[in-house]
Amino acid sequence: MNSRYLCPVCKSDLKIKNSLIFSAHTENGVHGLVLLSPELGNYEIIHSPEFIYSDGERVEFYCPVCHSDLSNREVNSNMVEVYMIDETGSSYKIIFSKIAGKKCTIKMKEECIVEFYGPDIEEFWNFWGSGPRY
Repeated sequence: MNSRYLCPVCKSDLKIKNSLIFSAHTENGVHGLVLLSPELGNYEIIHSPEFIYSDGERVEFYCPVCHSDLSNREVNSNMVEVYMIDETGSSYKIIFSKIAGKKCTIKMKEECIVEFYGPDIEEFWNFWGSGPRY
């Protein structure tokens, strides 16, 4: 997968090798780095053993370069937003849940949902209406 993932603020690359890298902190004030799979729908997470959080806890994500908060405040502050440029040069907005254990990812082109992933999509669906706009 040769897609690039970028910070929506500073446009720095967030992907190194096979991981998206974020600075993060939990509701309890625990700070650390989080590595996510760049494969949409793959919810594998890598972090240090000291970065402890519980399912249902909100984890804040930040750009590791400019330290901007990556929350999607326009739609839902419980979601994170980054940009993806695929192998063909097409750009997308990727939005995913920042609630630990919630598996939901939305791929958007302009303001239209292109694809969605994860078993918890229904919990976030109302933010985009009753269905995708094609």
